[in-house]
Amino acid sequence: MRNSLHIKGLIFVVIGASLWGIGGTASDFIFTTTPVDVNWYVTARLTISGIILLSIYTLFFRRKHRTVWNKHTVLMFAIYSIFGMTMVQYTFMAAIGFGNAAIATVLQCTGPIYIILYAVMKKYRPWTKAEALIIAAMIAGVILIATNGNITALAVSPLALIFGLASGVALAYYTLHAPVLLQVVHPLQLVGGSMLTGGILMNFVHPIWMFDFSFDWTALQIIVLILSILLGTTLAFYLYITSMKYISSTEAGILGLLEPVSAVLTSVVLLNVGLGLYQFAGIILILGVGVFISTRKAETS
Repeated sequence: MRNSLHIKGLIFVVIGASLWGIGGTASDFIFTTTPVDVNWYVTARLTISGIILLSIYTLFFRRKHRTVWNKHTVLMFAIYSIFGMTMVQYTFMAAIGFGNAAIATVLQCTGPIYIILYAVMKKYRPWTKAEALIIAAMIAGVILIATNGNITALAVSPLALIFGLASGVALAYYTLHAPVLLQVVHPLQLVGGSMLTGGILMNFVHPIWMFDFSFDWTALQIIVLILSILLGTTLAFYLYITSMKYISSTEAGILGLLEPVSAVLTSVVLLNVGLGLYQFAGIILILGVGVFISTRKAETS
């Protein structure tokens, strides 16, 4: 029974991470072939996914889990919703909009750099050799992606680079802040609630009903748009959260790297995104560091 649940968790995290990556490629396709912009798309993703995930929580988990909402919890939740969930979604989608899904997803994987920096500054402790190696390798990977080996010119849009690195910062905050709230809030309540909160705020930026109906949409574009939200966001988050009940955080961290792998593969194969040799080297370097970080957690825990 225990083995079957563990296998179930592994399957869930593999599918969830892959859907995240494929969802990024689908978003890239939507941005390049339709008039949909980042603002409307983030509004739609957050609002629709938030409603669905909160509905699942209300129907199946609310009676089993009681959350006590006090001023501190509400404040923490609001901060997390804005600077965690909404910023992660917006910066990531903006990086795709100004660049492509492959590079945006890999740049988001620089999040561990900022987590390490936060830990060093908060605890006022010296660097370890492993941490210095991680940061140096991550920086080298970013430089290779940004320049494709030619340091005199950028091979990536400056805005794509800025938003991609910003998504890494947002992901680091998202990762550090979530465990505190998960002590009192159900995972689906946290993710669904923060998504809906972000969606409501984004509606003031670009209302979801302000949609370009005059555009001559093809069946493929409509299907990709709907599935990118339902599968690439809602189902991906749900499967990843559910998997955490059955597998370790180390396993989830390693298998979660399927997100950038699937984004790179689908971008290159389906969208014909061109990546230089040095950019591929940078991607492999950053993914390799990601595997090293995950296995290092297992050894030190």
